Amino acid sequence: MTQVLFYGCLFITFSPILAFFFLVIAKNSQLVILTIGGSFFWLVSILLSAIWWYIIPPMREQWWFTIPFAVVFQEAIRYLFYRLYSWGFNDRPSLNQIKETQHQMSLDQMKKRKQVKTSYQNENYNNDNDNNNNNNNDDDTFSIDNKNDSDENDNDKSESKESDKAEVVINNRLETLSARPNHTLSATAIGVGNGTAYGFIMFGSILWESTGPGTMFSPACPTVNLFMLSSIITLCMTILHVVYNVLAFQGYRSRKYHLVVYVVIVHFLTSFLTLLNQPSKSCIGSVLPISLITIFSVCFCLYSLLKSDSITKTH
Repeated sequence: MTQVLFYGCLFITFSPILAFFFLVIAKNSQLVILTIGGSFFWLVSILLSAIWWYIIPPMREQWWFTIPFAVVFQEAIRYLFYRLYSWGFNDRPSLNQIKETQHQMSLDQMKKRKQVKTSYQNENYNNDNDNNNNNNNDDDTFSIDNKNDSDENDNDKSESKESDKAEVVINNRLETLSARPNHTLSATAIGVGNGTAYGFIMFGSILWESTGPGTMFSPACPTVNLFMLSSIITLCMTILHVVYNVLAFQGYRSRKYHLVVYVVIVHFLTSFLTLLNQPSKSCIGSVLPISLITIFSVCFCLYSLLKSDSITKTH
């Protein structure tokens, strides 16, 4: 039974975020790098919070005094990562810009090839006329030589076409790798890194205890399994970390600072709501508001992206 509980809590917590990672992020190497970077920067923020918690003794016993500093460190590191992302990606062309350049280059190459082909045909026609006028007695020999020359020209053309195709494939691959990804996908990938790191750090040790030999119930809700309750809260928090990052990056990029303010307020609110899981409180006052805030935040994030056309915008 404990094994069933372990895998159930594991899939409830990490299925949405891991499914998005393997279906979307894993297909782009740059997004994978951003996801790893997001995890690393979140770990740095938690490290700073732990150092701050350790050097100030009163913070070790009062959680309500620890949470504000942890949230401030996380939001400061998020802004620092945004500045680093902007510095590294804004000067690079987007994939649409590269495709437009490739299209224009292909048109230019087609024009040049037509000109070369036309001049080559005209030159062969003139040479054929001169040879027919000067060598009337060598018609059979000329026809054989002309056939051999045409065969050699066809082979050269086929080889050049194959080399051009291989060169185009290589250039397209290199140019695609050099293009910066969509801003929304980049912010989402970083948020997935944040959420995944949060889930494994905050919930990993609790999840391992669910393997047995027994089970535990929440002191705040004696009829609710502690591991299931923690998995639901962690699920909401991992999704919220993705929403935080998307909204914050959009607010920084488009200077819509009300989105940043929304992220900071919701981050503080959900963090303080987790304190209601203490024995003297009620877990319903924690799980229900956090779940509603998560649903509203996801809807608000989608609305903000659709309103600003940030989902399909790559420039």
